[in-house]
Amino acid sequence: MLHRIGRDRLVYDMSPEHKPVLEVSPGDTVIVETEDCFCHRIVSESQTVGGDFDFSHVNPATGPVSVRGALPGDTLVVSIENIELDEQGVVETCPEWGPVTKVSQSCVTEIAKIHGNYVSFMGKRIEVRPMIGVIGNAPADKSIPCTTPGKHGGNLDTKNIMAGSRVYLPVFVKGGNLSLGDVHARMGDGEVGGTGIEIRAKVKLTVDIDKMPVDSPTVENEEAFYLLFSAKTLEEASHGAVKRAIQFIADWKSIPEEKAYMLTSIACDLMISQVVNPLVTVRVKVPKEIL
Repeated sequence: MLHRIGRDRLVYDMSPEHKPVLEVSPGDTVIVETEDCFCHRIVSESQTVGGDFDFSHVNPATGPVSVRGALPGDTLVVSIENIELDEQGVVETCPEWGPVTKVSQSCVTEIAKIHGNYVSFMGKRIEVRPMIGVIGNAPADKSIPCTTPGKHGGNLDTKNIMAGSRVYLPVFVKGGNLSLGDVHARMGDGEVGGTGIEIRAKVKLTVDIDKMPVDSPTVENEEAFYLLFSAKTLEEASHGAVKRAIQFIADWKSIPEEKAYMLTSIACDLMISQVVNPLVTVRVKVPKEIL
């Protein structure tokens, strides 16, 4: 069955207190209209994130969606089928954003126009690679802002969350209560300047339930699994992601962890998803050819 949710159904945190705006069955398809991270308040280069900007209303997600039969301990499987972009997006950077501060003395805006599979940015024609920045389920017992990543998902800013991928998310409350938003037309690993090309979109996805639990968000495509982990520091996030990869490979191949660690070292890639959110997110790419 096909369902739709408009971008008027927004949340700014992922919370067990939010009532679902839609209930679907496993196998159903949903078209989700998403808002850009600035709630469409920056639509020209004369507008910036100034001193009067309301940062309590950023990175909204559309939802939540409840999936019948999903129970705590299950895994929600979200298959991304298509991401349709709006006609323009926005790139913003400010003095304190990212790992290199004071590059600019004030906030700067660039509008990026979409032309089919390309974006026009500062006079250059760049291929678009649409991806979802915020996607997650409701946590068990607290509200987490959509700006923040974690085991529930949230602001993962992982560019592999794109059409053709599957996202595996832990379920903490009945129905899962999935929300998503913060689509980017293009974003580099790290999102180092603070934004990608932030844009409204329509996301077509299919939801299902897996009874095999995952402890943190995982992404799968034809080539690999990507094991995500978020923490306060890059060192802590790297430790968590690598530990996940070791256990994943050991379990999959039924081999000792030290052998799995060897495979992780010779065949897997430790990759930075983002370093600009309240928690850092990294991922380990586990190629399917070694499994």
